[in-house]
Amino acid sequence: MSVVKEMLENKGPEATFAEARRRAKEYTYALRDQGKLSFSEPSQNHFPSIHVCRRTLPEVWEDTMMALMAIGQEIHTHYDPTDKSGTYTSFPSLEATVMMHIEEPFGEPRFHKHYLGGWLGFGDYRAEIEGVKDGWMIQPSDVADKMRENAFDDVKSDERWNYTYSQRFRAYPYFDFHGDLKVVNQLKSVVGNLTRNPTSRSAQCITWDPRWDHNDCQMGDFQWSAYHSPCLQRFWFRLQKVEGEDGYILNVNGHWRSRDHLKAVPSNIFGVTEGMHEEVRRGVEESLGVPVRRGSYTDINDSLHLYGHYLDPRLQGLDAESYLEDIFRIADGEPIENRVIQPDTPMYEMMMEDIEREYTFRTENPNFGRDV
Repeated sequence: MSVVKEMLENKGPEATFAEARRRAKEYTYALRDQGKLSFSEPSQNHFPSIHVCRRTLPEVWEDTMMALMAIGQEIHTHYDPTDKSGTYTSFPSLEATVMMHIEEPFGEPRFHKHYLGGWLGFGDYRAEIEGVKDGWMIQPSDVADKMRENAFDDVKSDERWNYTYSQRFRAYPYFDFHGDLKVVNQLKSVVGNLTRNPTSRSAQCITWDPRWDHNDCQMGDFQWSAYHSPCLQRFWFRLQKVEGEDGYILNVNGHWRSRDHLKAVPSNIFGVTEGMHEEVRRGVEESLGVPVRRGSYTDINDSLHLYGHYLDPRLQGLDAESYLEDIFRIADGEPIENRVIQPDTPMYEMMMEDIEREYTFRTENPNFGRDV
């Protein structure tokens, strides 16, 4: 019988969760003592912050999970389940401001066995980042026409997406001096910026559009009935010249407003590194005519959180037990090699085939699963 199953039977879910947090705290403080992780001391007077640097995505993902379990601020959100009286029925979410530095974001082993839902969704998300689902959104030109006609009420309850990351980066909308709606491809602007000046510190692209993303009627009576502002805020790109080598290394920072660590982070990082950072790297390499190697990716989160109900066996069953079990395995010093998918193995080959098959299917069937 596993540690978690035995503990659930003997002590119940609340005590098991509390013990997992205690073990994660011991582990996290030990890493800090070894200089392998840093964080602000927990306090009710300020929001905790965490900094983790590791070579690969699974390593940074695991130790960030442990740090969130250890010192994350306990807070319930509107995503947490409640009963009819409004009482929360799951563990609280755990939240902190987090910086995850991945030295080799494309490095192997790249996949953890316990990414939520496995690797399914990675291919789909990469296709989405590349723009396959841009047709799922209401087009800004349609919205502009309704605004001109004073008929915004016709579209304010439209259930199509209001934006995609691809659209904001590759076709950011603006009105020119003549009042005509135009778009700008920010990724091309980044390539041009770094081509003109490889030492530039201003090569960035943003998603935030203050005309919509506050959704607070400062533009008049134009307010969406339901709106979810972008989680991804911006990317910043920096070329690094290495002495004695021809060409450059491209390092990228990504800034996120809010993020679910278990469910979103792995596929997000896979998607944006494959679908956007690589596009910029290839563009700069072609424009400069010299090699541009993949560098590090630093992932900065204002609010990175573990939803309590994902770790609650009463609500998520074996999935929650599996994650709790991992926490005890990590705390006990079990090598991470036991929890990742190693290259050149049958599981790895099957995983890569599934991701490629999913990516190809989505690119060939962009409207599959579309609700509106």
